Amino acid sequence: MSILLWILQGVIALFCIMGSIWRFNNYEQAAKDVPSLNALSYGMWNAIGAFEIICALGLILPGLLKMKPILTPIAAACLAVEMLLVTGLHVKFFGLQPGAENPATWSFMLAILTSFVAYGRYALRPL
Repeated sequence: MSILLWILQGVIALFCIMGSIWRFNNYEQAAKDVPSLNALSYGMWNAIGAFEIICALGLILPGLLKMKPILTPIAAACLAVEMLLVTGLHVKFFGLQPGAENPATWSFMLAILTSFVAYGRYALRPL
């Protein structure tokens, strides 16, 4: 179970960091492709991106450094809540259409995975 949790933590952290950096650098293009990005200001998306990077580091660093391991499930829970809120934002603009082209699908899947990591690191296999 611990190996699975570490793999999920690494993948989620990588996804969040890469997604945030991409949004920082390509916001105009992303706003054209995903209309729900226009619901929030550029500064708000930057703040969300910074939050995601901090949480992504919180998924990895406490376990690697063996310091404050309680931060890992807290970071995962924060990301899960944030992804649920983003899912709601995408659903408002795209509806509940299933499919890979709907960003709500990806946000909701990430919310489920981060919820599992939060539960796993808090209750099943703490660091």
